[in-house]
Amino acid sequence: MNIFLIRNIFLVFTIQMYCIFPLFSAESLFTVSEPITLSNEKEQYYITNQVEYLEDPTGKLSIDNILTESIQRGFQKSDNPYTDFDNVDAVLWVRVRIKNDRSVQNEAWIFESWGFDIEKVTFYIPERDGVFYENEAGYGLPFDTRAFPHKNLNQLINVRPGESKTFYLRVHRNYLMGFSFHVRKHDQFISHATNEYFFLGIYYGVLSIVLFFTIYLLMKQREPIYAYFAFFLFSCIWYSLGRDGLGFQYLWPNIPEVNLLTKRILTQLLLVVSALLFANHFVQKLAKDLWVKCSTWSAIVLIILLTINQELGMKINDQLVLVLITLVLLVPIILMVRALIRINQISWAHSFALVCMLIVILQSYASEANFDLFDNAIVNWYFANPVIFAEVIFFSISIFNQIGYLQKKGLEADRDLNIVLREKNRLQDELNNKLKKRVKKRTEKINDLANELSLKNRQLLTANNKLRQLNEQVISENKTLSLSNIELREGLEKTTQAMVLMKGFDFGEFQKIFPDRDACCKFLSELKWANGFHCRKCGYNKATSTKAFGRRCRNCNYNESATSNTLFHKIKFPIEKAFYMLYLSNRKDVSLTLNELSEIIELRRETCWAFKNKIEASKEKIDFNGELNGWETLALVDLESDKEI
Repeated sequence: MNIFLIRNIFLVFTIQMYCIFPLFSAESLFTVSEPITLSNEKEQYYITNQVEYLEDPTGKLSIDNILTESIQRGFQKSDNPYTDFDNVDAVLWVRVRIKNDRSVQNEAWIFESWGFDIEKVTFYIPERDGVFYENEAGYGLPFDTRAFPHKNLNQLINVRPGESKTFYLRVHRNYLMGFSFHVRKHDQFISHATNEYFFLGIYYGVLSIVLFFTIYLLMKQREPIYAYFAFFLFSCIWYSLGRDGLGFQYLWPNIPEVNLLTKRILTQLLLVVSALLFANHFVQKLAKDLWVKCSTWSAIVLIILLTINQELGMKINDQLVLVLITLVLLVPIILMVRALIRINQISWAHSFALVCMLIVILQSYASEANFDLFDNAIVNWYFANPVIFAEVIFFSISIFNQIGYLQKKGLEADRDLNIVLREKNRLQDELNNKLKKRVKKRTEKINDLANELSLKNRQLLTANNKLRQLNEQVISENKTLSLSNIELREGLEKTTQAMVLMKGFDFGEFQKIFPDRDACCKFLSELKWANGFHCRKCGYNKATSTKAFGRRCRNCNYNESATSNTLFHKIKFPIEKAFYMLYLSNRKDVSLTLNELSEIIELRRETCWAFKNKIEASKEKIDFNGELNGWETLALVDLESDKEI
């Protein structure tokens, strides 16, 4: 015969006994144990270990059944706040005997239960005629039905000095919970409640401010790390709202069904998943580590499977589950620390944040496994809140440290880029100097040759005049000399043309430096924003790079291309050809006709003419002085500034 059947037989027997024996006054039966005495020395009492419990497996006993002498004898004190660990669905009756030995009159005393998430509790308050007044409250009833608008379950106890009364609570739990009962004088209760709400207000205020600031950064920066951090903050807030009952009091007081979403199984999973995802992304941002990623997702899957098994499958001992979860979480956390140490990015903020994350998760499961970290019930209950608070602060510090680290890397990249650009300019100047020397040397050589040819031509002309009077044989030789003279003249013209066309880079060589539009846009972008970016629309000085080396303002999102507000704005032909025309326009030793230029760069003569006029207009606009590298200055001339923003 099992224990459940024995209990049912015992209950039937006691109900029959109640029907046989007359009911005396309620106070005549309260002789089982010593009452809780209110003395002048104390104004608040922790009475969890002094109240008495009775288990009602069927849940059918009424207050009249409870008052029978046989059932009264069944009440007993529990050696732990959980009263029992077997039948969670059973209804618990709690008997509280209070005796007031205080000398002060007109005092109000309040009974408080910290089990705010009790599904339903019925308070039975004795009246003068032995009748009990009933008052119901609980997590499954609307918040407005409570006698006290407080997150905990409270009841005014009407015990005057010199009186002794017995109160009953009928408790229907929805999980194995630990109870914490207190009796406080009204001013002590008000002080305690005020301090409690004050510190909770600071806690939620700081978390909410950090959450809103994180969402703002997410909207402005579009960085995934802020999304993960916002998800983690929301999980911490939701876990806390479900744990301390403030969500039910302020956010959904008339919809107790929402309390199902604050069950520990949901809030714990949300906290675990969000914390691990954020920590993983935080580490991956600094150091790509496949082991950290795999261990994080493995831990998430294992914890979800353990939780589902505890709810729907073969339930494992809760303390064993706590050990398993501890081992599962230690693997990714240790790997995260190792990855940060490897790149010398581990800091006290990172370390404390990861430790706090582990403590919060384990504390939530420890309370479910009936494992109290401290002897003080208040410390055990609110231990998660300061740890979450510290965790959020440390993670925020870590994010700011990471931002500083990335900014440092960006500055180093900019410094390296500047070094490369300076080296590029140095090489370009060196190349230009070499080309100048080569052109000068070639020109001097051609001039010497031209002078020599001119001298020989004069000598030939003189000889031709002297030999004109000779015979036909001399005339024939003179014709031969004339032909030679013509060939020399043509060679002189070709040499002169080559001298004129000697211009440094030809188009083929120029294309090797600027082969396509991207190369031109990149060079133009470096010239245009060499002194930093300033938005032409709002004046902001921060921007992000866009395609084709343009810039987007981080303040007003104004897009500015590399060619806008330059000489190359809205050109209809390849920009690399326009670059070459601008380069030639600054060469004092080059003078090409439109036909020659059109043939070299393979553009229509009218197109070349139009762009050369645009170049000349830019020279007039800036009073161009003809410096050697002036084509770079001309490239930034904006001929359409009146039309653009």
